[in-house]
Amino acid sequence: MYVYRDYPEFSWSNSRHKTFLECTRKYYHQYYESHNGWEYEAPEENKAAYRLKNIRNIPILLGDEIHKVIDLQLKKFLNGKSLFTEDDMIALVTKGLNKAYLDSTRFRMHWFQKPKRYRMLHEIYYGDGLSPDEISSAKTKLQLCVNHFFRSKTYQDILNKLEMHVLHSEDFQTFEVNGVDVFVVLDFVYKDVSQGKWIVVDWKTGKESEEDRKQLALYALFLSQKHDIAIEDIVLRNEYLLTGKSQEYQLTQFEIDSAQVLMNESIYHMLGYLENPARNKPLSIDQFEKNSSNKCQRCNFKEKCEV
Repeated sequence: MYVYRDYPEFSWSNSRHKTFLECTRKYYHQYYESHNGWEYEAPEENKAAYRLKNIRNIPILLGDEIHKVIDLQLKKFLNGKSLFTEDDMIALVTKGLNKAYLDSTRFRMHWFQKPKRYRMLHEIYYGDGLSPDEISSAKTKLQLCVNHFFRSKTYQDILNKLEMHVLHSEDFQTFEVNGVDVFVVLDFVYKDVSQGKWIVVDWKTGKESEEDRKQLALYALFLSQKHDIAIEDIVLRNEYLLTGKSQEYQLTQFEIDSAQVLMNESIYHMLGYLENPARNKPLSIDQFEKNSSNKCQRCNFKEKCEV
C-alpha cells in the first residue's frame, strides 16, 4: 500500500553506489530531488527530476529490452510453453525500441505528464535524434546478443540439464546489512543438481568491466545470507552476449568479506550527506558537489547543471 513520505527510505544498491561515486549532484537528483515527483502537486523541480530520471539512452534501453525478452524465454521454458525463435526475440526487442522512439517524438507531451508510462530517449531529448550509425549499431548489437544468448553456456545448460532447480529469474530482491536494506536484481539463479552447485548468471549486453566481478560478489553475499548457501557452492557467471564469451568465478570468503566492507564504507559516506539520518533528509543541494567529466554529456540531469 502506497504511503506518502516527505523523503525516500534509505537503501543501498550497486547502481546507487556507482552513481554516488560518479557525481554526488547526480546522486542528489536521482535519489532525493526526484522523490514525490510523480505527485500532481509536487514542486516543479521534483517533477523535472523525476522526468529526467526516467530518460534512457539507446544502449541502456536495448540492454533492458534484451534482459526482458530473455526472462520471458526462460519462463516459457520453465512453464513448458513454446519457445521464441531468434527472429521472435529480435522482433519483440525491436518493437520495444520503436515504441520508445514514438513516445519520444509523437507522444512527447504525454511523456511530460506520465514519464513512467511513456519513454524518452536521451538522444532525442538532448540531441537531434537518432543518427543512421546509431540505428545500425543498435541493430547489429541486438542480432549479436540474441544469437549469442541462444548459444550461451547458460541457455544450453537449461535446455540440456536433466535436473535443475531455479531459485530466481530477473527478481528484485532485498536483504539487510547492518540495518540497511540492500537491493539486488538477480538475472538468473539455478542449482545444477548433478554438481551440487548454485549458478548465478548475469547477462551482460555491454563490454567487459573490472566492476563485473565485484557485482557478482554482492550476489554471492545475498545468497549466503538470505538462503544460507555456502560460498564454496556458488558459481558466478557473466554471460557477455555482445561477444559470446562466458566467464565463471568461484570467489573466496575474503572476496565476499571485501564486498561487504565496500558496501559498509559506501553506506557510511552516503549517510554523511544527510541532515537527518532518521528521516533520510538530505543536506541542501549545494552540499552535493558537481563532478565535471566526459560523462556529463550522457547524464540525464545535465539540463539542471546548465541552468
